[in-house]
This record gives sequence, structure tokens and C-alpha cells, in this order.
Amino acid sequence: MKLDPQTVAQAKAFVNALRAGKRARVPALRFSQWQQFLSVINAETGYAAEADCGLAVSVYPALGLA
Repeated sequence: MKLDPQTVAQAKAFVNALRAGKRARVPALRFSQWQQFLSVINAETGYAAEADCGLAVSVYPALGLA
């Protein structure tokens, strides 16, 4: 998947805001950009969507906010 630099920057800003305990704003994205946005967030946080095995484990420990 070829990542759009702007989408990557927006996703990294989102993760950094969450880690800093600030408001994290999700920018308006085209539907085609969501997979890229979420892929970068998963990579930055170390959280894999399938790692919870359907148990809905919180993403906050991966962000260092737990």
C-alpha cells in the first residue's frame, strides 16, 4: 500500500495528541484514506486490531495512557 504523506502526518499527529493527553482530532478523510490512517495509528501504537481476539481490549495501555 502506498501511503499518502499527508495522511501519515495526520495520523502521527493524532497519536501524539493522545499520548500527550490532549484532544485528538480526526481530520476529515475520504473513505479511501481510512485504511491508511488506521494502519499508521496501529503501527505507531503497537496495537493490532486482531490481537484482542474479539475481547475488545482497550488501546489505552498501548498508548501509555492506562
